[in-house]
Amino acid sequence: MSRAALERVVPAGDRLLLDAATLVAYLDGGEAVSPVAACVVDEFVRDGRNEGIVSMVTVMELLVRPLRHGRVGYRHALDFLTNFPNLRAAVIDLPVAQEAASLRASHNFRPPDALTIASGLVYQVGHLVTNDAGWKTRLAPIRQRVAACYLADHLPFP
Repeated sequence: MSRAALERVVPAGDRLLLDAATLVAYLDGGEAVSPVAACVVDEFVRDGRNEGIVSMVTVMELLVRPLRHGRVGYRHALDFLTNFPNLRAAVIDLPVAQEAASLRASHNFRPPDALTIASGLVYQVGHLVTNDAGWKTRLAPIRQRVAACYLADHLPFP
């Protein structure tokens, strides 16, 4: 695959909902999909081609491992989440909670998934960027509202 193929899947200007699997692959750098995650985060989000949105559920998930293994990783993750250009954490407020409740009621999403997707919908994302194959099934009922970009679909990546 190529960067051009990734650019066709994720058009410039679309807001991107980055999930925990994507950010772990980016921050750890040792996964097969890490180069694809790095392209999305460094070349699309950092450079301003696409705004990145992170749900508070993802923030929580991203901070758990560093808290278990030492403060250095925690500070690095927290610095990334608060200072990375063109990346913002979506607040779970009443509109997000209402959207999450609607997703649970109509599609039976689990609470963490409902809050994650609701954050993206309220913040008007065009794509969920993920390496979690489970999202393929979970997003099927609402694919007309948010598209998915699966990192593994772009392997091998230069």
